[in-house]
Amino acid sequence: MKSLFILCVLAVPVLVTSCIYEAPGDQFYRTLWTAEGIQLGPFDISSLTLEFLCNGEVSITVTDKSRLISGYTYGTYTPDNTTAVLEGLTINIQNHEVTFMEAHRNGNTLLLLWEIEDSSNKFTTTLQRKSSYN
Repeated sequence: MKSLFILCVLAVPVLVTSCIYEAPGDQFYRTLWTAEGIQLGPFDISSLTLEFLCNGEVSITVTDKSRLISGYTYGTYTPDNTTAVLEGLTINIQNHEVTFMEAHRNGNTLLLLWEIEDSSNKFTTTLQRKSSYN
């Protein structure tokens, strides 16, 4: 009985701080999406990676083909069925502020909606889901 109590005491911090089972119904939770060799609107990009993390956080990494620009940023997301509303996910690409607004999931394909500061144009980039981090 004493060993069961000790096991429970040790397990509680892991269960409280772990985010493995924290998001039932969230179709974006802990998924990784990439696009390589794409034209990101007016920007020539070699890769774009979007990762949905624990606790409603999301990160994006962008690298241009010359490898002169490589940036990443974090924001938050709110899932709504197959749509994720992105907040605070803004990055500077070639001296332009780019804001990523929404992601729409269709199986292993993700449509990422974004805009450039001071522009009325909205852009969409297609990403594919990666099944592993290698």
